Amino acid sequence: MAPTAGEHPDLGRMLFAELAADIDEALERAQRASGAAPAAPSIDRLLDDAARAAREGEFGRAAFAGVAGQEADRFERSFAAARSVAAWSALTLPDPESFWENGSDRVTLSRALMADTSLVAVPAPHGLGAERWTALFRAAARQPASPFSLAAPLVLAPEVLAEFAALDAVPRGVAAVTDGEAKWTLRLIPAGPTPPLVGLSHTHGPHPSLPEILMLQLMLVAAGEPLVDRSSFTWVHGTLGGGRFAARELFDATERSVRVNSREVGNQGPHLGARPPIS
Repeated sequence: MAPTAGEHPDLGRMLFAELAADIDEALERAQRASGAAPAAPSIDRLLDDAARAAREGEFGRAAFAGVAGQEADRFERSFAAARSVAAWSALTLPDPESFWENGSDRVTLSRALMADTSLVAVPAPHGLGAERWTALFRAAARQPASPFSLAAPLVLAPEVLAEFAALDAVPRGVAAVTDGEAKWTLRLIPAGPTPPLVGLSHTHGPHPSLPEILMLQLMLVAAGEPLVDRSSFTWVHGTLGGGRFAARELFDATERSVRVNSREVGNQGPHLGARPPIS
């Protein structure tokens, strides 16, 4: 979600994903009944106007008060994309103020965003479980122009499934907002095509949690942007097998799936690296 000039062309649908889906369904029923041409462009304009009003109004200013303009835009794009992802699985994304009230430091985050254009704010739900994450990826595969295969958009190795709960938990010391079944964190994740630090073992952390790296990929789908790790692996926070192994993630462009498997913690390679999160 790199900064772009002007309004995001799909921002209205991203901010009001559930409303957009309801409107689309109603329009489709009306079109079938009357045979009239769809009115999607005008509906999209209304949604975009509502999105712009939210960004420019009191709500938008309050949510990101004290954050510089460009960095506020990046926060807004991230929350819009995350809200779209949440809507695919009936999750509720906490509002920005909830993160600020529960320990996330907007000043620190905005300064880090200003210093590094590769960073993306990633609100991530922890504690969903493997089945729910798989369902989210299947929902992503059904989106227009999705990079994912419908058959197997998320492939978790047996050893990852066996200890998924440990990888799905909020990392120790990271602020979280509890909303229903999920505990949401907000950290900045380097989102360049490959990890900024490569050729290092797992001990050279910190690393994003599994929910953070999965959510980053889903947010990129929602925003219509290229996925990361098409030619690289990213280490994941936590260990498996009594500390001998750690999970790593990649996007397999040939199979059109995100894969999570493991390697020994001392493993190194030119395509394996770290995306240190910032909180």
